[in-house]
Amino acid sequence: RRHLNTRPLGRGRRLSADGPPMLSKRNLSLLLLPFAGVPLFQWARSMPQADLHDNSPHAPDAATLALIAARTRATNAAAGRADVAKVKAGGVSGGASSSSGGSSGGGSSGRNISGVAVQGCPASRKPFHVVLTATADNYQSWQCRIMYHHWQRVRDSDPAGRCTELTGFTRLVASEGGKPDGLEAEMPSFFVRQYTTAEIARYGHFGVLNRPFSVVQFADRGGFEALQEQFVYIAETDHVLMRPLPNLATPDKAAAFSFGYMHCGSSHQPLLDKFAPGVTYSDVQPVGPSPLVVSKPVLRRLAPLWLNLSLALKLDPVADRRFGWVLEMWGYSIAAASLGVKHRLVRNFQVEYGASAGRIPPEFPTLSYIFHYTYGIEYTLQGRPQGVMQIGEWSLDKRHYFGALPPKQLAPPPHCALECAWVLLARSTRPRTSSEVIIDPQRVESGG
Repeated sequence: RRHLNTRPLGRGRRLSADGPPMLSKRNLSLLLLPFAGVPLFQWARSMPQADLHDNSPHAPDAATLALIAARTRATNAAAGRADVAKVKAGGVSGGASSSSGGSSGGGSSGRNISGVAVQGCPASRKPFHVVLTATADNYQSWQCRIMYHHWQRVRDSDPAGRCTELTGFTRLVASEGGKPDGLEAEMPSFFVRQYTTAEIARYGHFGVLNRPFSVVQFADRGGFEALQEQFVYIAETDHVLMRPLPNLATPDKAAAFSFGYMHCGSSHQPLLDKFAPGVTYSDVQPVGPSPLVVSKPVLRRLAPLWLNLSLALKLDPVADRRFGWVLEMWGYSIAAASLGVKHRLVRNFQVEYGASAGRIPPEFPTLSYIFHYTYGIEYTLQGRPQGVMQIGEWSLDKRHYFGALPPKQLAPPPHCALECAWVLLARSTRPRTSSEVIIDPQRVESGG
């Protein structure tokens, strides 16, 4: 109290010796230093791609967008004719088979699973082919192994047997120069070129743009024509299938997850008027390009506009700031609205649980189809959520393993951790049946 001094200070006036000590600029900087790191930490925890901004003052016009599409086609025209022949013969770039059933690379159940009509199966059966979009780096390679393992496990345990709709698998890989990465011996793979360093630098090194770029190249090089199935499921590397996924799409209507952060409102209308004239915000559905089940003709029609819109949005400073790390998802949803493509919104398509998800039903693996482990699961050792944007004393986060493989055996979660931690841990270390629910009786008895 002795130091409390409420008298106003004039310009340049210093407090007397009886007043509180004055903060120097240096001390004030040290005081604020911990808070200055929060934005950087949020960026590092959000996505592996940097969210930088291009200095271009204007978005590309229609002529520029047409040139982008023409360049994409021209780049792959010569290689495309040879790749079509390879794929139809049962092989792809890198030497792995992309035929339905995914038997190449090991792990086939031995069932005669076909991507076309099978005698004795229901006429309503609609087989679909998994197209797992990925890049050729360590971070996504170990995720691909987990995803492919659980695709095989779920397909092979499908009660529908040879009538399952989960029939084919292809890992669509964007790599430097389209070169194989070594995993093609383990799983069916198709290689396309990723953007060069100079090309992606123009778009702020936003690497996720390689996803629509790879789908466009796959289409241009005859990839879709080589698939037996008439539908594809666009998957991400951090998808873990928990139970057999049915084909919820129709030839004209896709099926997609409804994202809570992808709702379009009236504040988006100026950007829609600029990039998709004639589209109103109510036309844009809260979807992204994955998880998505869609017919091949619809995806072939969507892919070029999805790519070109994503590129154009990234070059526009206003759109880039507004859409941020999900910009490429908005490129897809706006492209779909522009072409009149509708989606069946499937709320239980996937779950994205973290430590702060609230009450999670223990049987959730039997209620949803995909565990999307996009968020870290962070706990104190006492089993309490660690806190917002904090790495837990116990942490299960894919971002810890950019440069190294995860250990074969991860430490178990704290006793009272939510069920999502136990499920994801178990499905990352050893296979389980699709109906198995992981519950520790000791945790239940202790109130955990």
